[in-house]
Amino acid sequence: MSEQDVLSGEKYPHKVSAAYNSQPLAEQAVKSLAEHAHIPREQIKVVQPNDPHIARKLEPEVGGVRRTFVKSHLVFGISGFVVGIIVAVLLTTMGPPITRSSPVFTYIAVIFLFTLIPLLAAGLISFRPDHDPLIAQTREATQSGQWTVVVHCIDTEQQERATQIITPTAETL
Repeated sequence: MSEQDVLSGEKYPHKVSAAYNSQPLAEQAVKSLAEHAHIPREQIKVVQPNDPHIARKLEPEVGGVRRTFVKSHLVFGISGFVVGIIVAVLLTTMGPPITRSSPVFTYIAVIFLFTLIPLLAAGLISFRPDHDPLIAQTREATQSGQWTVVVHCIDTEQQERATQIITPTAETL
């Protein structure tokens, strides 16, 4: 099981987008992706200029994002808690005199920190900062009258195939 499987609740965690100046060019890109990259049509979304459904086309897996949020917080929180207990035990048994003389405070402080910091990291992962540039570029393209093809990929291999197909034909990526 990969790290992605443990933390992500999304079926399509990877994305690629490309902007086109016309609908026929965007539809041709969709056709090429389906035929040459063997990407199913349901994984490909076309965002038209000023599309009212842009949010759903960019992030169609609302439930998957929610699962990513829950899974990452559980995994990171529990892991941090367990590591915090181990570190606190080591500090109270073999650590400096101050940690050995105040074991209760050592346990509270160490476990709190070792749980809090991973939970903050889980929050960062859940916000999916890697999607921000794609979302911003797509919004900018749709506001300027361009058509955007967004491909929701299962893995990095599919993402690379999609990128190879749409890079030569795209106006902007």
